[in-house]
Amino acid sequence: MVGDVVHPPSAPPGTGTAVGCGSPSPFDPHWSLYPRTYVAPYAPEPLAIDGDIDKAAWKSVPWSLPFDEIRGPYDAPPSTRPTPSQRTRMKMAWDEHFLYVCALIESDFEVVAEFTERNSPIFQKDSDFEVFLDPTGSCARYKELELNAIDTVWNLMIDVPYQDGGGEYSARIAKPGEERYYEVTAQKTAARVVRGKLNDPTGGGATWAVELALAHSDTLSSGTRGSVPKKGDLWRINFSRVERRGDVNWTWQPQRIWDAELKRVAGKVNMHLPDAWGYVAFGGPEASGEGGSGVQGEISVKGECELRDPTWPERLAAANVYYAQRRFAELNGGSYAAYVFQLSGLVDPNILGPFINSGGNTGVEVQLSDDKKHYTATVVGPGGVKVTITDKRLTTIIAKGGGRDGPKTSR
Repeated sequence: MVGDVVHPPSAPPGTGTAVGCGSPSPFDPHWSLYPRTYVAPYAPEPLAIDGDIDKAAWKSVPWSLPFDEIRGPYDAPPSTRPTPSQRTRMKMAWDEHFLYVCALIESDFEVVAEFTERNSPIFQKDSDFEVFLDPTGSCARYKELELNAIDTVWNLMIDVPYQDGGGEYSARIAKPGEERYYEVTAQKTAARVVRGKLNDPTGGGATWAVELALAHSDTLSSGTRGSVPKKGDLWRINFSRVERRGDVNWTWQPQRIWDAELKRVAGKVNMHLPDAWGYVAFGGPEASGEGGSGVQGEISVKGECELRDPTWPERLAAANVYYAQRRFAELNGGSYAAYVFQLSGLVDPNILGPFINSGGNTGVEVQLSDDKKHYTATVVGPGGVKVTITDKRLTTIIAKGGGRDGPKTSR
């Protein structure tokens, strides 16, 4: 094996999904860490984006579970978690051109909305709602949208996560034609105050709604490898609500990753961990419509196993190597390990174990640069799925048969 570590409960209540899909499997620890999934129904007609989330088009679409503190209930201090009067929920739908999102953001404290110039850093001062999208699950060139309660929008692209040396591409920091310029062209947004007043410290807070049409052409632009979604496709996604200059951060999917120093899965105050985000599954027509699948909204993957990402075990094992390598480099002057056995004690044996057999053969390999400052790790699953990950966290899925697009459900 690859080393013994303390392995506390890997899926605290409310932060993962149970296994429950057939007979016991060596990959049960992986599936116990599977993130939240929302099945977005297909919208037969385009949605008018005006901030009215009570319109007929949204009536039959289920709400998500309420957002919670970014670290999840297992790691978040109780005082940082939202109360029932501070609830945030979202819905999603889609068609050939857009991923539609609406959200209801409830507050019993002041809602600040002062930025009026497009592509201002909304979260630094205002109450904001954020969407993060990584269609291919590559942890690279992912898109972020921030929106305040008066519909001031900031769009940006991040080449690789900030922790890996990445940076912002946006119209905030660059002009058209410059290398770091990024802007959307087809996106539609709206915000509406439902209750209370904005910028009122003496009142009882405010509730506001957002409605978004995120164009696939924008999401898939600027070098993102992927295609317009079809029924059965999966995209990585997460949502965040930020208040009080970042002191409050409530998310849909908790940001929980393997911590090689603590030797356990731990929640982090960091939205730029794309490997920790949830999934949107592109569903069929709503259950009442012709050809409807009967499945929509947030689901328990315990009951809908066919809707989960079949590459998840390999993805999770690759991420485990990545976080172990980060810690190894911290302990070894910035140099990475050349062999998996060197990471003993820094990886989770429950996650890597199924890829390493008793004969010493391994489905986990590392290619190291001559200066030991860069690597590519490869995880090969028993079904032939191959996942590579680099020191920049760039993740590539090579399915059996050579496919390289984003994941698809097994349905």
